[in-house]
Amino acid sequence: MRHAILGAGGVGLALGAALARGGHDVTLVMRESTRARYSGTIDVRSRLRGDHCVPVRAVDRLAEPADVLWVTVKAPALETALARTDPALVPGVVVPLLNGLDHPALLRARFGPRQLVGAIRIEAERTGPGQVTWNSLFAEVALAADEDFPADAHPVTLARVTEALTDAGIGSTTEPDPASVLWRKLVLLLPLALATTAADGPLGIVRRQPELRALLHDAAREACAVAAAEAVTVDAQDLLNTLDKLPGRTDTSLHRDVAAGVRPTELAALTEPVLRRARDHDLALPAIAELSRRSAERERRAQAPAPH
Repeated sequence: MRHAILGAGGVGLALGAALARGGHDVTLVMRESTRARYSGTIDVRSRLRGDHCVPVRAVDRLAEPADVLWVTVKAPALETALARTDPALVPGVVVPLLNGLDHPALLRARFGPRQLVGAIRIEAERTGPGQVTWNSLFAEVALAADEDFPADAHPVTLARVTEALTDAGIGSTTEPDPASVLWRKLVLLLPLALATTAADGPLGIVRRQPELRALLHDAAREACAVAAAEAVTVDAQDLLNTLDKLPGRTDTSLHRDVAAGVRPTELAALTEPVLRRARDHDLALPAIAELSRRSAERERRAQAPAPH
Protein backbone atom coordinates (compact mmCIF):
# COMPACT_ATOMS: atom_id res chain seq x y z
CA MET A 1 0.00 0.00 0.00
CA ARG A 2 0.96 3.64 -0.46
CA HIS A 3 1.48 5.37 2.86
CA ALA A 4 1.78 9.12 3.40
CA ILE A 5 2.97 10.27 6.82
CA LEU A 6 2.04 13.81 7.77
CA GLY A 7 4.66 14.90 10.26
CA ALA A 8 8.36 14.08 10.55
CA GLY A 9 8.74 14.06 14.32
CA GLY A 10 9.74 11.05 16.39
CA VAL A 11 6.57 9.04 15.80
CA GLY A 12 6.36 9.84 12.09
CA LEU A 13 10.00 8.98 11.44
CA ALA A 14 9.87 5.72 13.41
CA LEU A 15 6.64 4.65 11.72
CA GLY A 16 7.87 5.66 8.27
CA ALA A 17 11.12 3.75 8.65
CA ALA A 18 9.33 0.64 9.93
CA LEU A 19 6.77 0.63 7.11
CA ALA A 20 9.46 1.19 4.48
CA ARG A 21 11.55 -1.66 5.89
CA GLY A 22 8.41 -3.80 5.76
CA GLY A 23 8.19 -3.30 2.00
CA HIS A 24 5.62 -0.51 1.79
CA ASP A 25 5.71 2.63 -0.34
CA VAL A 26 6.18 5.52 2.10
CA THR A 27 6.21 9.29 1.58
CA LEU A 28 6.96 11.76 4.36
CA VAL A 29 5.05 15.04 4.21
CA MET A 30 7.10 17.64 6.07
CA ARG A 31 7.62 21.37 6.32
CA GLU A 32 9.62 22.90 3.47
CA SER A 33 12.30 24.08 5.89
CA THR A 34 12.70 20.54 7.26
CA ARG A 35 12.71 18.98 3.82
CA ALA A 36 15.57 21.27 2.77
CA ARG A 37 17.72 19.69 5.51
CA TYR A 38 16.51 16.11 5.03
CA SER A 39 19.04 13.77 3.43
CA GLY A 40 16.47 11.42 1.88
CA THR A 41 17.18 8.72 4.45
CA ILE A 42 15.66 8.10 7.87
CA ASP A 43 18.45 7.41 10.35
CA VAL A 44 17.16 5.22 13.19
CA ARG A 45 18.91 4.57 16.50
CA SER A 46 17.05 1.76 18.24
CA ARG A 47 17.70 -0.76 21.00
CA LEU A 48 14.72 -2.73 19.71
CA ARG A 49 15.71 -2.94 16.04
CA GLY A 50 19.33 -1.93 15.97
CA ASP A 51 20.74 1.15 14.26
CA HIS A 52 19.81 1.39 10.59
CA CYS A 53 19.09 3.79 7.72
CA VAL A 54 16.08 3.59 5.40
CA PRO A 55 15.63 5.63 2.19
CA VAL A 56 12.22 7.35 2.31
CA ARG A 57 10.93 9.97 -0.09
CA ALA A 58 9.85 13.36 1.28
CA VAL A 59 7.62 16.13 -0.06
CA ASP A 60 6.40 19.39 1.43
CA ARG A 61 2.90 18.92 0.01
CA LEU A 62 1.02 15.71 -0.76
CA ALA A 63 0.55 15.69 -4.54
CA GLU A 64 -0.02 11.97 -5.20
CA PRO A 65 -2.76 9.61 -4.00
CA ALA A 66 -2.21 7.67 -0.78
CA ASP A 67 -4.01 4.58 0.47
CA VAL A 68 -3.29 5.53 4.08
CA LEU A 69 -2.58 8.98 5.48
CA TRP A 70 -0.98 8.67 8.90
CA VAL A 71 -1.29 11.92 10.86
CA THR A 72 1.59 12.09 13.33
CA VAL A 73 1.97 15.81 13.99
CA LYS A 74 1.17 17.09 17.46
CA ALA A 75 -2.19 18.70 18.10
CA PRO A 76 -1.03 22.36 18.01
CA ALA A 77 0.39 21.84 14.50
CA LEU A 78 -2.57 19.92 13.08
CA GLU A 79 -4.45 22.64 11.20
CA THR A 80 -1.30 24.04 9.61
CA ALA A 81 -0.15 20.56 8.61
CA LEU A 82 -3.50 19.67 7.04
CA ALA A 83 -3.02 22.55 4.60
CA ARG A 84 -0.30 20.41 3.02
CA THR A 85 -2.82 17.72 2.10
CA ASP A 86 -5.73 17.46 -0.32
CA PRO A 87 -8.65 15.21 0.73
CA ALA A 88 -9.12 14.24 -2.92
CA LEU A 89 -5.64 12.70 -2.91
CA VAL A 90 -6.45 10.41 0.02
CA PRO A 91 -8.94 7.96 -1.47
CA GLY A 92 -8.01 5.51 1.28
CA VAL A 93 -8.16 6.03 5.03
CA VAL A 94 -6.86 8.60 7.48
CA VAL A 95 -5.24 7.30 10.66
CA PRO A 96 -4.50 9.99 13.27
CA LEU A 97 -2.04 9.08 16.03
CA LEU A 98 -2.33 12.33 17.97
CA ASN A 99 -2.73 12.62 21.73
CA GLY A 100 -5.88 14.18 23.14
CA LEU A 101 -9.59 13.93 22.42
CA ASP A 102 -10.60 16.73 20.06
CA HIS A 103 -8.70 16.02 16.83
CA PRO A 104 -11.00 13.32 15.33
CA ALA A 105 -13.76 15.89 14.84
CA LEU A 106 -11.43 18.20 12.90
CA LEU A 107 -10.21 15.36 10.69
CA ARG A 108 -13.73 14.10 10.11
CA ALA A 109 -14.78 17.55 8.93
CA ARG A 110 -11.97 17.47 6.36
CA PHE A 111 -11.94 13.82 5.26
CA GLY A 112 -15.38 12.49 6.17
CA PRO A 113 -15.95 9.08 7.80
CA ARG A 114 -12.84 7.49 6.22
CA GLN A 115 -11.04 7.66 9.55
CA LEU A 116 -9.53 4.93 11.71
CA VAL A 117 -8.80 6.61 15.02
CA GLY A 118 -5.48 5.42 16.41
CA ALA A 119 -3.18 5.69 19.39
CA ILE A 120 0.44 4.58 19.46
CA ARG A 121 2.56 3.36 22.37
CA ILE A 122 6.15 4.18 21.56
CA GLU A 123 9.07 6.25 22.84
CA ALA A 124 10.65 7.87 19.81
CA GLU A 125 12.44 11.21 19.79
CA ARG A 126 13.42 13.22 16.73
CA THR A 127 17.04 14.32 17.08
CA GLY A 128 17.38 16.09 13.72
CA PRO A 129 15.82 16.17 10.23
CA GLY A 130 15.27 12.51 9.36
CA GLN A 131 16.96 11.35 12.57
CA VAL A 132 15.12 9.47 15.30
CA THR A 133 16.07 7.68 18.50
CA TRP A 134 13.65 4.85 19.21
CA ASN A 135 14.00 4.47 22.97
CA SER A 136 11.28 1.93 23.77
CA LEU A 137 11.51 -1.82 23.47
CA PHE A 138 7.93 -1.90 22.19
CA ALA A 139 5.67 -0.33 19.60
CA GLU A 140 1.94 -0.90 19.39
CA VAL A 141 -0.96 0.85 17.68
CA ALA A 142 -4.59 0.64 18.83
CA LEU A 143 -7.23 1.31 16.17
CA ALA A 144 -10.99 1.72 15.92
CA ALA A 145 -13.46 2.79 13.24
CA ASP A 146 -16.56 4.92 13.65
CA GLU A 147 -19.92 3.22 13.20
CA ASP A 148 -20.37 4.84 9.78
CA PHE A 149 -16.93 3.89 8.45
CA PRO A 150 -17.66 2.71 4.87
CA ALA A 151 -16.18 -0.75 5.41
CA ASP A 152 -18.19 -2.62 2.77
CA ALA A 153 -17.42 -0.23 -0.07
CA HIS A 154 -13.93 0.78 0.99
CA PRO A 155 -10.76 -0.69 -0.56
CA VAL A 156 -8.64 -0.02 2.55
CA THR A 157 -10.04 -1.87 5.55
CA LEU A 158 -9.04 -2.00 9.19
CA ALA A 159 -7.63 -5.47 8.51
CA ARG A 160 -5.37 -4.17 5.73
CA VAL A 161 -4.00 -1.43 7.96
CA THR A 162 -3.23 -3.90 10.74
CA GLU A 163 -1.55 -6.17 8.16
CA ALA A 164 0.67 -3.27 7.12
CA LEU A 165 1.64 -2.72 10.75
CA THR A 166 2.47 -6.41 11.07
CA ASP A 167 4.70 -6.11 7.99
CA ALA A 168 6.42 -3.22 9.78
CA GLY A 169 6.97 -5.25 12.94
CA ILE A 170 4.57 -3.06 14.92
CA GLY A 171 1.93 -4.68 17.10
CA SER A 172 -1.71 -3.67 16.78
CA THR A 173 -4.97 -4.06 18.65
CA THR A 174 -8.52 -3.09 17.79
CA GLU A 175 -10.95 -1.39 20.14
CA PRO A 176 -14.75 -1.32 19.90
CA ASP A 177 -14.92 2.43 19.31
CA PRO A 178 -12.69 5.52 18.90
CA ALA A 179 -13.44 6.79 22.41
CA SER A 180 -11.91 3.63 23.89
CA VAL A 181 -8.75 4.10 21.81
CA LEU A 182 -8.27 7.70 22.88
CA TRP A 183 -9.15 7.34 26.55
CA ARG A 184 -7.12 4.17 27.18
CA LYS A 185 -4.00 6.03 26.13
CA LEU A 186 -4.92 9.35 27.72
CA VAL A 187 -5.56 8.00 31.23
CA LEU A 188 -1.91 6.88 31.28
CA LEU A 189 -0.34 9.70 29.31
CA LEU A 190 -2.05 12.68 30.94
CA PRO A 191 -0.94 12.12 34.56
CA LEU A 192 2.50 10.99 33.41
CA ALA A 193 3.00 13.99 31.13
CA LEU A 194 1.81 16.46 33.75
CA ALA A 195 3.86 14.96 36.57
CA THR A 196 7.11 14.77 34.60
CA THR A 197 6.61 18.33 33.39
CA ALA A 198 5.81 19.61 36.87
CA ALA A 199 8.89 17.81 38.23
CA ASP A 200 11.05 18.92 35.30
CA GLY A 201 12.42 15.41 35.09
CA PRO A 202 11.62 11.78 34.24
CA LEU A 203 9.43 9.49 36.30
CA GLY A 204 12.23 8.64 38.71
CA ILE A 205 12.37 12.30 39.78
CA VAL A 206 8.59 12.27 40.36
CA ARG A 207 8.86 9.17 42.55
CA ARG A 208 11.48 10.78 44.78
CA GLN A 209 9.01 13.53 45.72
CA PRO A 210 6.16 12.04 47.82
CA GLU A 211 3.77 14.90 47.11
CA LEU A 212 4.27 14.67 43.36
CA ARG A 213 3.95 10.90 43.39
CA ALA A 214 0.65 11.23 45.27
CA LEU A 215 -0.56 13.80 42.75
CA LEU A 216 0.42 11.45 39.91
CA HIS A 217 -1.66 8.64 41.40
CA ASP A 218 -4.61 10.91 42.20
CA ALA A 219 -4.53 12.35 38.67
CA ALA A 220 -4.62 8.83 37.24
CA ARG A 221 -7.70 8.01 39.33
CA GLU A 222 -9.36 11.26 38.25
CA ALA A 223 -8.67 10.55 34.58
CA CYS A 224 -10.26 7.11 34.97
CA ALA A 225 -13.33 8.72 36.55
CA VAL A 226 -13.80 11.07 33.59
CA ALA A 227 -13.30 8.19 31.15
CA ALA A 228 -15.96 6.19 32.99
CA ALA A 229 -18.36 9.13 32.75
CA GLU A 230 -17.68 9.06 28.99
CA ALA A 231 -18.59 5.33 28.91
CA VAL A 232 -15.01 4.03 28.77
CA THR A 233 -14.10 1.81 31.71
CA VAL A 234 -10.45 1.65 32.77
CA ASP A 235 -9.49 -0.13 35.99
CA ALA A 236 -7.79 2.52 38.11
CA GLN A 237 -5.79 0.00 40.15
CA ASP A 238 -4.44 -1.63 36.99
CA LEU A 239 -3.43 1.82 35.75
CA LEU A 240 -1.63 2.60 39.02
CA ASN A 241 0.18 -0.74 38.82
CA THR A 242 1.28 0.11 35.28
CA LEU A 243 2.58 3.51 36.39
CA ASP A 244 4.48 1.93 39.27
CA LYS A 245 6.14 -0.61 36.96
CA LEU A 246 7.40 1.91 34.41
CA PRO A 247 11.18 2.44 34.52
CA GLY A 248 12.43 5.55 36.26
CA ARG A 249 13.94 6.83 33.01
CA THR A 250 10.44 7.12 31.50
CA ASP A 251 9.90 10.65 30.18
CA THR A 252 7.30 12.37 28.04
CA SER A 253 7.43 14.56 24.97
CA LEU A 254 5.47 17.25 26.81
CA HIS A 255 8.22 17.56 29.41
CA ARG A 256 10.95 17.52 26.77
CA ASP A 257 9.17 20.19 24.73
CA VAL A 258 8.56 22.44 27.73
CA ALA A 259 12.17 22.07 28.89
CA ALA A 260 13.45 22.86 25.39
CA GLY A 261 11.26 25.96 25.06
CA VAL A 262 9.23 24.49 22.17
CA ARG A 263 6.05 26.46 21.51
CA PRO A 264 3.24 25.69 21.36
CA THR A 265 3.20 22.45 23.36
CA GLU A 266 0.53 19.77 23.78
CA LEU A 267 -0.35 20.96 27.28
CA ALA A 268 -3.67 22.53 26.30
CA ALA A 269 -4.60 19.69 23.93
CA LEU A 270 -4.05 17.14 26.70
CA THR A 271 -5.69 18.94 29.60
CA GLU A 272 -8.48 21.15 28.31
CA PRO A 273 -10.68 18.42 26.76
CA VAL A 274 -10.48 16.40 29.99
CA LEU A 275 -11.27 19.39 32.20
CA ARG A 276 -14.14 20.37 29.90
CA ARG A 277 -15.67 16.90 30.01
CA ALA A 278 -15.24 16.78 33.78
CA ARG A 279 -17.26 19.98 34.08
CA ASP A 280 -19.95 18.46 31.86
CA HIS A 281 -20.22 15.54 34.30
CA ASP A 282 -19.83 17.67 37.44
CA LEU A 283 -16.58 15.94 38.39
CA ALA A 284 -13.84 17.63 40.42
CA LEU A 285 -10.25 17.06 39.27
CA PRO A 286 -8.07 18.71 41.93
CA ALA A 287 -4.92 16.70 41.18
CA ILE A 288 -5.11 17.19 37.42
CA ALA A 289 -5.85 20.89 37.93
CA GLU A 290 -2.86 21.30 40.27
CA LEU A 291 -0.45 19.43 38.00
CA SER A 292 -1.75 21.44 35.04
CA ARG A 293 -1.10 24.66 36.94
CA ARG A 294 2.45 23.63 37.80
CA SER A 295 3.12 22.48 34.24
CA ALA A 296 1.82 25.76 32.84
CA GLU A 297 4.09 27.63 35.24
CA ARG A 298 7.07 25.56 34.05
CA GLU A 299 6.08 26.41 30.50
CA ARG A 300 5.94 30.14 31.26
CA ARG A 301 9.32 30.09 33.01
CA ALA A 302 10.97 28.20 30.16
CA GLN A 303 9.55 30.69 27.68
CA ALA A 304 10.52 33.81 29.61
CA PRO A 305 13.67 35.59 28.34
CA ALA A 306 16.74 35.23 30.50
CA PRO A 307 17.54 38.31 32.62
CA HIS A 308 20.37 40.52 31.33
